[in-house]
Amino acid sequence: MNKAMLIKNVDQPISRLELVKKFCKGRDVLDVGCVNHDISNISNDSWQHAAIKSVASNLLGIDYLESEVAELNKLGYRVIAADATKPIEIEERFDVVVVGNLIEHLSSFEGLFKNIEKLLKPGGCALISTANPFYCEQYFYSAFKNDIVVNQEHTCWLDPVTLDQLSQRFSLVTCEVHWVKEKWKLSRVIMNSSSRALDIYTGQWKFVGPPSLLERLMTPALMLTFKIFAPKDYYHRVLRKYRGDTSRLLYLRIAEPLFSIFWAVYRRIIVTSPLNQHELFVSVLKRKH
Repeated sequence: MNKAMLIKNVDQPISRLELVKKFCKGRDVLDVGCVNHDISNISNDSWQHAAIKSVASNLLGIDYLESEVAELNKLGYRVIAADATKPIEIEERFDVVVVGNLIEHLSSFEGLFKNIEKLLKPGGCALISTANPFYCEQYFYSAFKNDIVVNQEHTCWLDPVTLDQLSQRFSLVTCEVHWVKEKWKLSRVIMNSSSRALDIYTGQWKFVGPPSLLERLMTPALMLTFKIFAPKDYYHRVLRKYRGDTSRLLYLRIAEPLFSIFWAVYRRIIVTSPLNQHELFVSVLKRKH
């Protein structure tokens, strides 16, 4: 891969679903890892499989989560239970094979790439999306927290160059690289600590330990202010919903924007490039000629 291909679209990030729909419109599509972690994701607007179904002429999904696959079939989707790292024995061939945020979960790549090469129609392409290891907010989380924020199911990091090198070992080559608009923000995850953790799937906080001294000092005043200035029905609705976690969530609602202000100023003096601005990328692969 040359540098021109790597940076061609870096200043024009695109929504991941918009990009996938563009490639899948009117095509025969295989969506690998379509469940996307949990069946509850099907209610989200960001669920990739539903987005593909809305534009593809024919769609087949595969996932190794058998009970979730059965549930999707009951809901009218066409999905089979299969392990993407092992031979997928189907007769169909596809214009597009979509592998959305899956490759970083695998312990072996050979089976996946052999399936892609086998199942693509002549002239077809594969879309592989994964996290950008050079995302600046990922680095500065480590710098500020002396820790690494990563999904516990991930086994590796791949950038567009190493993904291209890997693909070429299986007769595939990168023909385009696209950078994705959607990304997590440092101000949200910076509040991770020994007492609280952000669930990256749901965006919800889990409190796993006692509050810090600063939090204990601030929350009485915050709760009093909230009670005085919030509309009564909203105040009581929040209390009913979050119960004992209300004061802790209120502290986070204040701490996150304060950090955002600091970070907006501080990051301007840091040397970064456009490659560092995006959390995700999508590589478009085709067979080598």
